[in-house]
Amino acid sequence: MLTTEQKLLCALAHLGTFVGIPILAPLIVLLASSDHFVKQQAKEALGFQIFLIIALVISGILTIVLIGIPLLIVVGAIGVILPIVAIVKVVDGTDYSYPISGSFIRNHF
Repeated sequence: MLTTEQKLLCALAHLGTFVGIPILAPLIVLLASSDHFVKQQAKEALGFQIFLIIALVISGILTIVLIGIPLLIVVGAIGVILPIVAIVKVVDGTDYSYPISGSFIRNHF
């Protein structure tokens, strides 16, 4: 059973995209917390947000050849939907792993 503090810290890490500090929020939570579950969720959020920024840059570059416009839309939708799902799952007390970058982060970091 997760405590309220654990749930809030995990939600804050995943919420970084929406408050305008996508890399900084999970990094602060990662460094400030000593709990393993919170650190794991902060790593997941940090990895996903770095992946999201890289995908947005690549999509932005590909707009020159017009293939990047649909990619921007897809990446934008993923960047809105998946963090909301992560926040809801973590607040419910469930361990959440992003489907795109989660397994890589869990296996390598």
